[in-house]
Amino acid sequence: MTDSASNLLAILLGLGVFAIIVAVGWRSVQNRRIVRLQAADGRETIIVAREDDEITSVATETAAAPRIES
Repeated sequence: MTDSASNLLAILLGLGVFAIIVAVGWRSVQNRRIVRLQAADGRETIIVAREDDEITSVATETAAAPRIES
């Protein structure tokens, strides 16, 4: 095999592996569901779940934020 044929084959195989990685990543992103909840004080809770997950309830816990004094 000549050098140019080897280089072309290496590039094509690299592009094929890259395409497979992108396809798997895209599929996993598409099967996600994002739920955003906003409290009365403006705080936000974000839940990332799979498409077939059942979200029946959300328990939140609040704690006072530490005060920064200057």
